[in-house]
Amino acid sequence: MSSDKCDGFVAIHAGAGYHSEDKNKNYELLCKMTCKSAMRMLNAEHTAVDVVTHAVSLLEDSPLTNAGVGSNLTECGNVECDASVMDGITLNYGAVGAISGFTNPVQIAQKLLLEQNKGLLSLGRIPPCFLVAEGAKQWAIKHGFMYVQPEVLQSESAHNAFKKYKRKLEEYEEYKKYKFKSDKMNEGNYVREEKLDTVGAICIDGKGNIASAVSSGGIALKHSGRIGQAAMYGCGCWAQNSTSPEQPAVAVATSGGGEYLIKTLFARECANYVTNSDNTVTAVQEVFNEKFMNSPFLPNSIQKLAGVIVLKYIPSNSHCELVWAHSTRSMCIGYFSSFSKQPKVTISRLRDSSPSKQQTVIEATSIVMKMPSSSDKMLNVQC
Repeated sequence: MSSDKCDGFVAIHAGAGYHSEDKNKNYELLCKMTCKSAMRMLNAEHTAVDVVTHAVSLLEDSPLTNAGVGSNLTECGNVECDASVMDGITLNYGAVGAISGFTNPVQIAQKLLLEQNKGLLSLGRIPPCFLVAEGAKQWAIKHGFMYVQPEVLQSESAHNAFKKYKRKLEEYEEYKKYKFKSDKMNEGNYVREEKLDTVGAICIDGKGNIASAVSSGGIALKHSGRIGQAAMYGCGCWAQNSTSPEQPAVAVATSGGGEYLIKTLFARECANYVTNSDNTVTAVQEVFNEKFMNSPFLPNSIQKLAGVIVLKYIPSNSHCELVWAHSTRSMCIGYFSSFSKQPKVTISRLRDSSPSKQQTVIEATSIVMKMPSSSDKMLNVQC
């Protein structure tokens, strides 16, 4: 870890999927509010772990996102959430999966991470880093988190979507049973990208430490107990501090099709590519192409949907670079530097959203943290 002091920077994403243009202002307001609140914590010298947890908690509180309140419902009509936090200093990670009854699962994930820093439990037991379902619920209650009734987490829009998708699923099963065919019955696409996926945050604090966090309600009509990439080590988020002034610190937060991101260890692969490359944009483009779109682990996958935000910081020159990429129809990103007067928000969209044409958008902004007069340099690549 470098001892050089840097200035704070935070970036968030409100999911990769489809953001209705009618709600552009709502998404922008949410991201700006979240970035401003996170920056206030950075200015108050909170740690990067605290800041990403706080930012993701605000995203969980909004019914606009598929995390916490307003999450997708399972096939049984319940909310089950996944979340994880990773600390770049210790490389510790905390996560919960398929947990119900808590408005901010990311805070439970953070608590799991912090408890690990205290060392071994009684009798030399190793503290848990990843808990699921009932075990996660009991651990959370024991550590002071308030359990709420499941209905509290169900938004009206999520409930309406559940009824619509459930009806379509039942119709499809009926058609399939009697071997009828219909243009309306498109197996595998009935939930597509209408509901946004995993939200995330990445941050570097005033001491040069880095962290990442993600949270998700999972895919619509998922089987109860299903766990997505937001809870899985190396799949949902990644953070590692620099080990020398020339070695970059890197943080990653992903979004998209959970099973695909798990099979490709996408967050860690992104971090590895970026760490070992002089060109961050090229590295993200290569990992998207080689490790995801053309991955040998996804041979029969038709639509490979993913999104990612990547933060790279080099202590020797105080250079900070943010890259975001997605193969979904859109992705909402916000970021804020301590030298900026206001946060910046962008809703990145594919030029051609045709399902038959797989496409990836890659954009980046470059910031020299100790030079407030420098302007951001924006790059845009569509491939």
